[in-house]
Amino acid sequence: MNKIRIKATLFAMGIVLILVGYFVYSILQDKKRVLEQKTQAHRMLLKNAYELSILDTEKGLNHFACKMMSDHHIVDAFEARDRDALYAFALPYFKDANTRGDVDLTGFIQSDGFHFLRMQEPKKFGDNITIQRPMLALAIKTQQPLASLDVTKYHISLVSIIPIFKDHKFLGVVQVSSKIDRIQERLNAHSGIKSALAFDTKALHKMLPGDHSKTYGSYSLISSNNPLFKQLPVNYSFLDSLRYKIKNKTYIIASRELMTYTHEPLARMICALDITEDELSYEKEIKNVLLISVVLLTILLIILHIGFKTLIDRIRALSAQLTQQLDRQLHTDSLTGLPNRKALLENIEQKKHIAVLLLNINNFKEINDLYGHEIGDKVLQEMAKSIQAIIEEYSLKLYKMHSDEYALALSDYINVEKFETMCQTILNRLHAINCEIDAITIFITFSMGADICFDEGCDLLGRADMALKTAKKKSFNFVKYHDSLHIKEEYQNNIVWSKKLKEAINHNRFVLYFQGIHEASAKNIFEYEALIRIIDEDGTVVAPGMFLDIAKKSRLYSHITEFVTRQIFKQLISTPHRYSINLSIDDILDPKIQTMIYELLAEHPVGDRLIFELLEGEGIENYQEVLAFITRVKEYGCQIAIDDFGTGYSNFAHIMKLNVDYIKIDGSLISRLDLDFSAQDIVRAIVEFAHRLNIKTVAEFVSTKDIYDECIELGIDYVQGYYLSKPEPMPLLNA
Repeated sequence: MNKIRIKATLFAMGIVLILVGYFVYSILQDKKRVLEQKTQAHRMLLKNAYELSILDTEKGLNHFACKMMSDHHIVDAFEARDRDALYAFALPYFKDANTRGDVDLTGFIQSDGFHFLRMQEPKKFGDNITIQRPMLALAIKTQQPLASLDVTKYHISLVSIIPIFKDHKFLGVVQVSSKIDRIQERLNAHSGIKSALAFDTKALHKMLPGDHSKTYGSYSLISSNNPLFKQLPVNYSFLDSLRYKIKNKTYIIASRELMTYTHEPLARMICALDITEDELSYEKEIKNVLLISVVLLTILLIILHIGFKTLIDRIRALSAQLTQQLDRQLHTDSLTGLPNRKALLENIEQKKHIAVLLLNINNFKEINDLYGHEIGDKVLQEMAKSIQAIIEEYSLKLYKMHSDEYALALSDYINVEKFETMCQTILNRLHAINCEIDAITIFITFSMGADICFDEGCDLLGRADMALKTAKKKSFNFVKYHDSLHIKEEYQNNIVWSKKLKEAINHNRFVLYFQGIHEASAKNIFEYEALIRIIDEDGTVVAPGMFLDIAKKSRLYSHITEFVTRQIFKQLISTPHRYSINLSIDDILDPKIQTMIYELLAEHPVGDRLIFELLEGEGIENYQEVLAFITRVKEYGCQIAIDDFGTGYSNFAHIMKLNVDYIKIDGSLISRLDLDFSAQDIVRAIVEFAHRLNIKTVAEFVSTKDIYDECIELGIDYVQGYYLSKPEPMPLLNA
């Protein structure tokens, strides 16, 4: 018996050693993977932090410059060449921006290139600096804004140059700049990133003669904000993103090439992030794991040695049995025998899954209503078997959620592209099978929402549920979660804007803006399009994209249409201009809106200067109602335009039946007209079609001269966009 006990004990000890060894190895691998993920996250932080700091600094510069340029006192003083007045008016802005850390230097330069006023040195002026500053010379020559890193005789700065106009007259430019130190301070303040600037040594000596900065290879370090850059290893390479040990600390050090306004390399920003705590934490966790493993192993060996193995095994067996029974009750779906929602949530919390796919049977209620709940339960069981069979080739685990919903959870790593392909494949295979229950063939279709996340703390199930809700709402088979599917925030936003709309209606805070529609060849304004805006409580002008959809869903849209229509008739009566307003299919079908329009047209003989723009893809197939409206308003001389033509719903047959006068080509085509040959072909076809029917064409979103030139080349009759005129409020138009 002793020999048997010794052999059994040795055998058990061997098993324990193997299990403990495997346990330790698994934990070590997991900790190593976590450290690598943190290191990768740090690399991404270094990669993006510089651009964010540049954008933050540039935003501050532009905000400061635009605030000054919006002060007519400053512009008038600069035009009058009144240096004292200009200094007095601009000084409060400069002090405020300088105190906030947005700007260090500000100068007003005349159109001939001579310095008119330096805010930081008001007594120094009159010198022409365009010879030494080609960036400034280019800005004056082109009369366009420029922003770039630049080297001056003062320092290295982020420079923003803004042209100054008055009544279309170019007066000069204002140059605002922020030292490179500001960008480095932001890097340190926002992300704890230490930084230094590295210049090509030869180029630096040309720009700053006499500089004696420390060199590494062909680069010289300047403007460092931490001593560690003086201790970089001799093998440091500016082109790598590596981990370095410096004085018992570990850093991720990476560089980012800085470009000038001419897209030429100027310098490199060297960024360092201290990750010592991560490594120390990793080492501490490893030591703890090893210590715990040794203690655990020792205890187990002692227990085995004194003969309690049998008792412990028995206790463990009984405990496992009871735990298994309780676990099955808590974590198993009684109908299908699959793990349930609670099991999924616990496994996600334990980081066993990196992705979740939710499957919902479409129209399951109708199956229950048609065949009864008994058949419905059998459908759920058969679908569980079918899904299980389909996913055998993937590392997916099947869960039964509430009602008619299933979840698939992914454990192994997979990239996003393969993940989406897998989702589509599973969905296609499910749709290819039929459910046979008691000689009844039931056709089943699914909607799927899915999410994959490699970061910690992701709400996989919640985000997959958002994607599924979106798929059901939009009648899609499959939707993968992305950041724009914040349904909760969408609900909150809907509530906020519903209240704002109601307040705007009650307090008459709607206003009209007008944008000119120009004759393409002559550029003179042919008509004005009325565009709705809200003036918020703080005076902010709110564009329609923020509230029109909510207005339609909350049944407040008719109030907006009524306001726009009545205001346009006031404009038609008081001005000689032509105007166009947008109407939706809901407006046309609304008897109250129809009656108002007909009464206003009958009362005021201005219909020959009014154009109604109808959305081409929004219910325009209701020909009888739309044609009745068009016929009626044309009796008063009104004209009809089809808006957003060229979108996914475009149908030339609509145009032929509706007797329209204008086609407004969708801005998504026009905005890429100068770069996209396909867009040019589509627009050319639309123009040719329209001209054969004696219909005029209008191009929307003409934002640049290149797009305008393409419109002329394609024979478009009218153009509309920021290149020619922006939307302006009513007082400016009447003036």
